[in-house]
Amino acid sequence: MSDDQQPDAGLDDTARQDHQSLPPTPPQNDAGEWSRLDPRMLLIHPFREIGRAIPLLVGALFAGRNLGGGTGWLWPVVGTVLVVLFGVLRWFTTTYRFTPEHIQLRTGLFERSTLAAATDKVRTVDVTAPLLHRLVGLATVEIGTGAGDKPVKLDGLPASEAARLRADLLQRRRTPAPNSLEHEGAGSDTDENAEGAVPQWVSKDEADEVLYRFEPKWLLYAPLGLAGFATAGAVLGVLFQTVDQLNLWPSDDSAVNDSWTRAENLGVFAIIAVAGLLFLAVVSLLAVVGAAISNFGFTLGRDVHGRTLHLQRGLFTTRSTSLETQRLRGVEVQRPILLRRFGGARLTAIVTGFSLDADAGQRAVLAPSSPYERIVQTGNTVLRGDILGGPLRRHGSAATRRRYIRSIVPASVLAVGLVVGGHFLGRIVPAIVLAVLLVLASILLGRSRAHWLGHAVVDDHLVTRSGSLAMSTAALDLDATAAVTVRRSFFQRRAGLASVEVALGAGRQGYRVTDLADHSAEELTAFVVNRAMRR
Repeated sequence: MSDDQQPDAGLDDTARQDHQSLPPTPPQNDAGEWSRLDPRMLLIHPFREIGRAIPLLVGALFAGRNLGGGTGWLWPVVGTVLVVLFGVLRWFTTTYRFTPEHIQLRTGLFERSTLAAATDKVRTVDVTAPLLHRLVGLATVEIGTGAGDKPVKLDGLPASEAARLRADLLQRRRTPAPNSLEHEGAGSDTDENAEGAVPQWVSKDEADEVLYRFEPKWLLYAPLGLAGFATAGAVLGVLFQTVDQLNLWPSDDSAVNDSWTRAENLGVFAIIAVAGLLFLAVVSLLAVVGAAISNFGFTLGRDVHGRTLHLQRGLFTTRSTSLETQRLRGVEVQRPILLRRFGGARLTAIVTGFSLDADAGQRAVLAPSSPYERIVQTGNTVLRGDILGGPLRRHGSAATRRRYIRSIVPASVLAVGLVVGGHFLGRIVPAIVLAVLLVLASILLGRSRAHWLGHAVVDDHLVTRSGSLAMSTAALDLDATAAVTVRRSFFQRRAGLASVEVALGAGRQGYRVTDLADHSAEELTAFVVNRAMRR
């Protein structure tokens, strides 16, 4: 029996038996009645609200001390009681229900609001379990229907029911309305958009096909990405600001002052070198620790029917994300220069229904920083073909010259400024050295950009690659093309070049094939447009 066949009076006994092997498993409140979340959330809400109200409670403590009277300690106590009561009220005022067409969530005390998600438009289902939830056996289910819609968040379902709900939402089927199925066509597929169709909840018991599993040794790639530097910068910034606000700098410590004096005697370059090494050590440590926490148990799987991709990861807060394969528009391989230098890469999905915020970007990661060969293998498995890793078509000498010009000209202008500034500051020799190094680096950058620039049409995908410092290779499903734009800047027109931008309605606004010769741009545009019109 095929996956899309549905039970009806016209099915034979064999089909009936096959269908009975997948019995419907509706949620517990599928009858349409409003229900509250699990009562164990009464243990979580107070702790969560107290954590959010810590600044307010500290302020109440200082206010009580300043007022005096011997009752200052009552202020934070009263504040804590009010915060706990607020958390308890949050549980009593939150209800949800399932109907055949919608999942509805009602919240609010003085101003009630109802949020609904259509079950036939569900695009993503995330199941997360922060540490407190895991201690009491609960999880949070976030149901998304599109990039512009607010997701429905059920915060406090039993972990087993949350997992089953995720499977039911993404593996749901549609059954035809009574008397709408032709008896002689019992084996035919059912039209998903047929009038009168209603959803039927179906459980999923088969184990997923594992496409990728993160290995601990790949944590060594973590410091090579930009995320490690960003994390370290944020942590160090908060640390220094806290130390400065609390006046904890050990300026009166003679040992520290003597050490600083000895460091000054070593010279500016020695201080910069030592500070740089310390910063790199901190960055590496924070990046490895952060990757270990977020990528612990990272697994990418696909259900046996090929309908859904499942991602699981996390140490303290576990997250399980599901992506429907029919929403997949391609994949992108990201290879920043340091990660590329050591043979690493990361893989992200180009999928509809995701906004462009940072959280959505994390949910779209199919494989974190790993060996490039493993990333290519995973990407090809997801795309079901040898799309990535093959040779790409070069864009010609004009595109190569443009890569060099766009790198060298800005660097040369900055180099002249360095030399002029060094002349007036009496540091002409260091300025000339820095200027020469800058120009040499720009030449190498232009050469790298020209080397990696290319594209190819492989089966039903367009593969485009560009960049150097943040190089990326995107494999785009041509059957999902929404629009094609040809762009020519003033300098491109003079060089006889053009850029073709393909929009998919997913990921970034558009993916460019940069600096093609005019005739190649026209050929590629005509090919993509003709293919889109044949859909």
